Amino acid sequence: MKPLSIGATWLRAAHVLPGMLWLLVWGVGLQYRSLGEPDEGRYAEVAREMLVSHDWVTPRLDGFLFFDKPPLHYWASAAAYLLFGVHPWTARLWCALTGLLAMLAVGWAGARLFGREAGGYAMAILGSSLVFAMAAHIDTLDIGVAAFLGLGMSFFLVAQFDPSAAHRRAWLNVGMWASLALAILSKGLIGVVLPGLALVVFVLWQRDIRMLWRTSPWTGLVVIAVMAAPWFVMICRVHPEFFDYFFIREHFTRFLTAEDGRSKPLGFFIPVVLLGLFPWTLMLPWRRSDWKVLDVRDPARRFLLVWVGVVFLFFSASHSKLAFYILPMFPAAAMLLAWLVARMSVETVTRRLWWLAIFAGCAAAAAIIGMLTVHNIHEAAIRAALRGVAGGLAIVSLAAMAGSWATRRGRRPLAIHLLALSSLVAWQLVLVSSQPYVELKSAAPVARLVKAAMGPDTEIFVVQAYQGGLPFYVGRLVTVVAEHRDDLEPGLASRPSGYIADLPTFEMRWRNSHDALAVVRRGLLDQLRQDGLPFEEIGAPVGNRVVIRLTRPSSSPLLRAGQ
Repeated sequence: MKPLSIGATWLRAAHVLPGMLWLLVWGVGLQYRSLGEPDEGRYAEVAREMLVSHDWVTPRLDGFLFFDKPPLHYWASAAAYLLFGVHPWTARLWCALTGLLAMLAVGWAGARLFGREAGGYAMAILGSSLVFAMAAHIDTLDIGVAAFLGLGMSFFLVAQFDPSAAHRRAWLNVGMWASLALAILSKGLIGVVLPGLALVVFVLWQRDIRMLWRTSPWTGLVVIAVMAAPWFVMICRVHPEFFDYFFIREHFTRFLTAEDGRSKPLGFFIPVVLLGLFPWTLMLPWRRSDWKVLDVRDPARRFLLVWVGVVFLFFSASHSKLAFYILPMFPAAAMLLAWLVARMSVETVTRRLWWLAIFAGCAAAAAIIGMLTVHNIHEAAIRAALRGVAGGLAIVSLAAMAGSWATRRGRRPLAIHLLALSSLVAWQLVLVSSQPYVELKSAAPVARLVKAAMGPDTEIFVVQAYQGGLPFYVGRLVTVVAEHRDDLEPGLASRPSGYIADLPTFEMRWRNSHDALAVVRRGLLDQLRQDGLPFEEIGAPVGNRVVIRLTRPSSSPLLRAGQ
């Protein structure tokens, strides 16, 4: 082989191997954790029921109508079940894939607009930011809408601000509108509301009304009508009550009121963003000189800044706040940080990496102290989680020190990508180490007891201890007793046989059953004994749930002890 050919081969390997290593680390933690509650168990089960029922229009949770979200996440998860089986990792697969999609989108757009180095940084920064990486490995709908909004934003940026792409603007606009349609199918109207607000603010700032027409709005209406509208039309025809619940309650009522109990202080998202961008928080433009480097007079970077501001203010103004809601701002923030990091002075990058190393090291020490001093009923689980946090932060600290050394020697790309990969390893370690803590609320340990005791005709009751993941793990629907949850109550009337409103009715049905199991909140056991309910305990997994089995007086000496 000629020397030139050998050099080209090594060059290709130098680009391929880091990507393969990233993919390996990205996917390695999906299968090692039980489904958490309430989100992971709930969304995994909705997708399973869609697959089993072959009803691809109507989402259901434990057989009850479930109108909270559109179906794209469920469709994708059901497809993963069909291809690879029903497992926790397949329930999370769509989230991991959409997270990768967002990384590729910002990398592509960043490279087209700001150069190849900045594009690579954008991918690395987004994929290793704490909140984004966590969300991409937890079964939640927020990462999907963030990814498709990031993809649409990337198409827009290249179409509008990359001169070499002017001849392909029409197709790029189609890609943008298709991405927004998928965002709508992921989580609803924010798929167009957020980019629409950002575009209006940007147009006003730029004083360029013509940009609205350069986005091909009529084409956009057609694309969204073809891709997103059919499902909404079909479900409204089958279930007329869907329109009021989804569009009024889930959008306007939730935004304008604290009805769902998710109200947080106005500044809630400030610490979420600062922590969520870690380890890149110290690269934010803290000083005036940083803003000069950022130079938002450039229209592309100005639009990114507008996007970040609009998303942050929109969700800060909402009365319904959860940490993952802010995810749509992260692709834009990653691109801005990538530009900044690529153009900071060597001294600045070196100094900030040392600050990061010190901060992460001190935080790791604090986690170790917490691990050694915690005294709690669940101290083993908490210690395991803190051990993972300490180990992860130690990895970040070491990577930051190595990065500082590499930057000073002219190897800035190596420093940034090493820190990104090490941070991803750290977050995966934190997720896997949190498994004992997740199991305290997960349905997995409860389901293991239930599956070991149930037969083909066993009726399963859940008495004031509902977990969305229990039907997922046992592979069948359960009967819900005296439960009050906002994700169940709107659909309870759709499956009358699956819901019992009070304990006396449950006790009567229990006595009339031939074969039954129940998952009961521990605090109810004394009341059930006082009522003379025939049962025996078969196990008490972690948490406050107890699994009991129906017994008959003639065959169970344990009955008298239980009563």
